Amino acid sequence: MLGQLALSLSILILGVSTVAADQAAPIQSPGPLQLPPVVTDPQRTDAGPPLTLDAALTEALSSNPELIELRRQFEAIRERPAQERFLAAPTFEAQIWQWPINSLNPANTNMYMFMAGQDIPGPGKRRLREAVVQKQVQLAETDVAVRARDVVDRVKRAYAELFLARKAIEIHHGSVDLLRQLADVAQVKYATGRISQQDVLKAVVELSRLHDDLITLDAQAQLAEAQLNTLLDRPAGAAIGPLAHPRERVLLPSANTLQELALEHQPELTLARLGSEYADARLAVVNREYKPDFFVMGGYMLMPQNRDAWMAKVGITWPTAPWSRGRLTAQRAEATAEIAAANARVRTVENALRLAVQQAFIRVKAAERRAVLLRTTVVPQSDQTLEVSRVAYQTDRVEFLAIIDNERVRLDAQLDYFRSLSDLEQALADLERAVGTDIGPSMLTVVTTKGVQ
Repeated sequence: MLGQLALSLSILILGVSTVAADQAAPIQSPGPLQLPPVVTDPQRTDAGPPLTLDAALTEALSSNPELIELRRQFEAIRERPAQERFLAAPTFEAQIWQWPINSLNPANTNMYMFMAGQDIPGPGKRRLREAVVQKQVQLAETDVAVRARDVVDRVKRAYAELFLARKAIEIHHGSVDLLRQLADVAQVKYATGRISQQDVLKAVVELSRLHDDLITLDAQAQLAEAQLNTLLDRPAGAAIGPLAHPRERVLLPSANTLQELALEHQPELTLARLGSEYADARLAVVNREYKPDFFVMGGYMLMPQNRDAWMAKVGITWPTAPWSRGRLTAQRAEATAEIAAANARVRTVENALRLAVQQAFIRVKAAERRAVLLRTTVVPQSDQTLEVSRVAYQTDRVEFLAIIDNERVRLDAQLDYFRSLSDLEQALADLERAVGTDIGPSMLTVVTTKGVQ
C-alpha cells in the first residue's frame, strides 16, 4: 500500500514539473523557413519559337533523315525497270585461224575471223523480268509511305509527351506557390501558439517533395525535346518554344468503319499485297524460263591464201534437258511457296490491323470519357475541397495534414486531366497509324470547354 502511494506521488510530481517547464518556456518562432530552391525555370520553355503540331509534322516529313534516305533509295530503284527492257551487251571477237607454229609472220596464217554475237532472251522474258522489278519499285515506294506514317506517329507522341511534361511543371509551380502561402500561414499560427511546429515542417517537407517531382518532370521535358528535335532533324538540344494546347475531341466513326478504312488505305497492308503480287510475278518469270533462249553470231573471215567469206551462227538453249531440268523445278517450287507465304502474310497483316484499330479506338474512347469526367467533376470538386479546407484551416477547424492531402488530390486531378488529353492525342496518333491515313476534321468533334487552367 505504501509502495503504490509512493509511485502515485512520484508520477504527480513529474507531471507538475513538466507542465511548469512548458509554461516557463517561451514560444519561439522557427524563423524564416528554409524553403527548397526552385529547380526549373518556367520561362525556359519560351526560349525558342512557337511550334504547332502541324508545323512539326510538315518539318518532319520534309527533313527527317530516315525519310530522306528512303526517298533517295526509291529514286535509285526506280531506274531498274528500264534496265530490263534492253538486250545484254553484244560480244565482239577476233580470231586467228591456223597460225603455223614455225612462223612468226601473221600473214602466213590461213584466216582471220572477226565476229559479233548477241544473246536474245526468249519471247516475253524481258517483259516479265521488267514486271518483277516494277513490283520492287512499288514496294520501295510503299515502304516510304509506311515509314512516313511511323515518323508522323512518333512526332505526335513526342509532341504530346513534351506538352504534358511542361504542363505538369506549370501545375507543380502553382502548387509550390500555394504551399508557400500555406507555410506562411502555418508559421504565423505557430508563432501565436495555435499549432505545433510539426505543421510548419510538414509544409517544408511537402514543398521538398514537389521540387523533387519538378526535377523528374524537367528531365522528362528535356528528353521529349531531344526526341522531337531528332525527328525534325534539329540539334538535340535546340530550344522549342510554346506548344499548342490540345483540345478535347470526340471521335465520330465506329470501330468497324475505321477498320474498313484501314483495309483500303493502310500502307503496311498495301506492302503485304504488293509482296504477294511480287511473288506471282517471280513465278511467271520462272515458268517462262522453261522456254528457250537464243543467240546469233555473224562475222567476216579474212583468208590471205584464199577468197574471203562471211560466216553466221545461230543457237538455242535447252532448258528442259534432263541434267538441268531439276534447277527449274526447284525454282518453281520456291516461287510457289513464296506465293503461299505472301498470301498468308496478307491475312496476318489484315488481322493485325483490325486489332490495332480496335485497341486504338478503345484507348481513344477511354481518354475521351476520362477527360470529360475529370474536367466536369473531379477537378472542380478537388478545387472546392481545397478551398474549403484552406478557409477552415485559417479558423483552426481542420488540421494541416488535411489541407496537405486536399492539395495533393487537386494536384493529381489537374495532372490526370492533362494526362488524359495527352493520352487522347497519342491514342489518336496510334489510330491514324493503324488506319494508314489522317483522321480528318469531319471525323472529330471539338468539345467546347472553358478548360482547366
